[in-house]
Amino acid sequence: MGRKDRLLTMAERGRFLATLDDDTAVDGVLVDWDESHLILGDVSSVAATGDRLAIDGELWLPRSRVKYLQKFRA
Repeated sequence: MGRKDRLLTMAERGRFLATLDDDTAVDGVLVDWDESHLILGDVSSVAATGDRLAIDGELWLPRSRVKYLQKFRA
């Protein structure tokens, strides 16, 4: 792993809603990242209706597929 992004360092362990390039969305805690991936733990898939489906383990998202991240307030 190379140098970590300062913005992501400040966001570590925060809960985010990630929207991907195909408009699917996942909710999870940012646990780690590198130049090409964001790694989320405690993950749920979020449908357009708001329904959630828990995903076991960690989810590795390719950064190139992430359209945007929305941080949940504590």
